[in-house]
Amino acid sequence: AVSHTHLPIVEKDEHATWVEYSANHTTNCSPSWWCDWWMSYLNYQIEHHLFPAMPQFRHPIIAPRVKALFNKHGLHYDVRGYFEAMADTFANLDKVGHAHEKAQ
Repeated sequence: AVSHTHLPIVEKDEHATWVEYSANHTTNCSPSWWCDWWMSYLNYQIEHHLFPAMPQFRHPIIAPRVKALFNKHGLHYDVRGYFEAMADTFANLDKVGHAHEKAQ
């Protein structure tokens, strides 16, 4: 998944609220007519995790409010370009896929 596989996981002894998890473990892909269409508005992955039952086409409407909430509470609102997120995802998959080689 372009919006989460390159981010750290929650450790067993780590506690994260729902909002903190959405802030620290998901990424939005920069909105554009193309990306919104291509990803069916799931490029707003932060909003999708916060409001999973909300129709996806509404995510751009609430995104500024979510970003303001994150800024108010010192949470990082991660937005990356689509191709940057893809590159990060493939790099992480390569790292994870070769982790067993490093362990030997």
